[in-house]
Amino acid sequence: MVATVDWWLLFLRIVHIGSAMIWFGGAIIGGFFLSPTAAALGDSAQPFMDHLMRRRRMGIVFPIVGALTVLAGAALYWRDSGGLQAAWITSPTGLAFTIGGAAAIVSFALGFVLVAPSIGAQTAVRNELAASGGAPSADQLARLEHADRLMRLATRVDLPLILLAGLTMATARYL
Repeated sequence: MVATVDWWLLFLRIVHIGSAMIWFGGAIIGGFFLSPTAAALGDSAQPFMDHLMRRRRMGIVFPIVGALTVLAGAALYWRDSGGLQAAWITSPTGLAFTIGGAAAIVSFALGFVLVAPSIGAQTAVRNELAASGGAPSADQLARLEHADRLMRLATRVDLPLILLAGLTMATARYL
């Protein structure tokens, strides 16, 4: 007996899992390594961070992989739940997928609320400093400090949410 392959399901799972791996890996590297190193190096980190954001397009890649993760996950959730059937959603498997999906969606939204404004503010101030060639003003220092606080908050909130999403997704089928 030959099993048939559900190509649509296979495609959605590859997109969902592949994008989630990139999203989580990037969050770990950004939160634990890049941001603290850039903060420690101060102005000397500017060329590296500028290259990372402008040339390597890190600020574009992660919203895209986050969106792909959430959208493919929503399609898989719809399919597995039989069109949002309450009996499946309230089962142990359904609850695990629901919790994981909600955690990923909240993390994705917080990326737009916390990370994007932080990166935008940091880039703006660093561009102002590069153009003026002078020392940062009190206003610029305050804006950088606010952006750093947003980024630290994002790291403390987003990483546990993404981890929760991954762990619940990985174990849901076994509950």
